[in-house]
Amino acid sequence: MTISNQTYRFYNQSTGYLQRLEDAGWRPEYGAVLGALKRYQLSKGGAALDYGCGVGDLTAILARTGYQAVGADISLPFVQSAQERYPHLPFVALDAGPMTPFVSDHFWAIAAVNTIEHVATPARTLREMVRVLMPGGLLVLTFPNLLSPLRPLKRFVARRRRARYGPESGDSAAQSLALLARNTTALLNSRLSQQPRFRPRQPDFENAERYRLLGYGADYDAVWLCNPLDIVYHLRGLGMHILELRGIPGAAERSMAINHLRRTLPASISSPILLAARKTY
Repeated sequence: MTISNQTYRFYNQSTGYLQRLEDAGWRPEYGAVLGALKRYQLSKGGAALDYGCGVGDLTAILARTGYQAVGADISLPFVQSAQERYPHLPFVALDAGPMTPFVSDHFWAIAAVNTIEHVATPARTLREMVRVLMPGGLLVLTFPNLLSPLRPLKRFVARRRRARYGPESGDSAAQSLALLARNTTALLNSRLSQQPRFRPRQPDFENAERYRLLGYGADYDAVWLCNPLDIVYHLRGLGMHILELRGIPGAAERSMAINHLRRTLPASISSPILLAARKTY
């Protein structure tokens, strides 16, 4: 990996090792996951699952860190590519349903980077992750907050740079106001009820290429309105103890000030999100 001058400056700032991992110009989600494992994991050397592994990069990183890493993905082409890239590591192609072929209480750690928003059955998928996690094991997720009020507000802040608007931001002032009202209402209802809703969402494949080129990742094809409140309430109902919930730097964001703001805002407002939780039974 080539380290840019900007990355080199990050590594020489006294902001702390774990924060530099997130800021290094490398995928910030990977740095956030490794930081959570370092803070909360009981021991290295145990089995770790990279759920939604894609082409296997995080699986390989977990293996180099000392875990007995396994990658799993629903996409057979991704799994085949991962096997070609990292032939020394095990990769598993998952069925379309939420069930996995792993035995209960098997993994010390499960990482799912920007995966849960693409799952049609998030409640059942989270339950399955908890099932295969060992008691005391760690679940680490990163995901976009598609109910963040900041997304439609960007429509007004950056109104002269329309091409920079991302998914769930709105393509007009009226649409953005409607999304802002929807998000605010949904967040308030979730806070009051403290019950997960997992609201479905229509993927936006029409603008997929534009979003990809602008660095928004794959938020465009999220199949539900992914947000931290739904996930937290559901995991608590499954007996998980939430250890950490906060915003992390955005991969497409170049402003250090905005990335710092992402960390300090409440998780219900910020995006993207890091969540770390421990299985208590």
